[in-house]
Amino acid sequence: MERQKKEKVVEELKSKLANLNAMFLAEYSGTNMTQMTKLRRELRNVDVEFNVVKNTLLKIASGGTKAEVLQDKYTGPNAIICINKDPTSAAKVLSGLAKDVPHLKMKAGFLGDRVITPEEILKLATLPSKEVLVGKFLGLLQGMPQRLLYVLSGNMNKFMMTLNAIKIQKEQG
Repeated sequence: MERQKKEKVVEELKSKLANLNAMFLAEYSGTNMTQMTKLRRELRNVDVEFNVVKNTLLKIASGGTKAEVLQDKYTGPNAIICINKDPTSAAKVLSGLAKDVPHLKMKAGFLGDRVITPEEILKLATLPSKEVLVGKFLGLLQGMPQRLLYVLSGNMNKFMMTLNAIKIQKEQG
C-alpha cells in the first residue's frame, strides 16, 4: 500500500476511533468469506461496523483515542467492531452468531473509559437493551410517588383509628 493511502486510512480510522462509545477487538483467523459476510450484515443491522485493519495502522490511529488502551492486544489477525450507540445489541449479535462463526474470538474491548474482557463482552449480551432499561427506570419513578402516598396514608389511617379509639374509650368511661 502506498504511503499516501496508508496515511488516509490512518486518518479515517483515527476519526472513527475518536468518536466511539465502545469497541471490541476480535481475532477472525479461520473464518470463511460466507461467515464474514453474514457477520458484517448482522452487525450492520444494529448499526455497528466490522472492519479488518492492519495492526500497524491500528496502533498509529489509536494513539490519543480511547482505543489506545488496547494496543498490547493488537497482535495477529484482528478485526475491530466499532460501536457508536448500544454495545449490548452488538454483543447479542456476536453471541448469537457464535455457533455460525466459531472461529471468531473476542480478545478485549473498551466500553466508555473501561477495558473489558471477552467474558464481560458476552455478559453484555444478557443485558436488556438501553430502551428497555430506560423504560423500567421510568416505571420505577412513576411508581414511587404512589407507593409513598400509600405508606403515608396508611400511617395516617392508623393514627386516625387510634384517636377514634381514644374518643370512644373516653365517651364510655
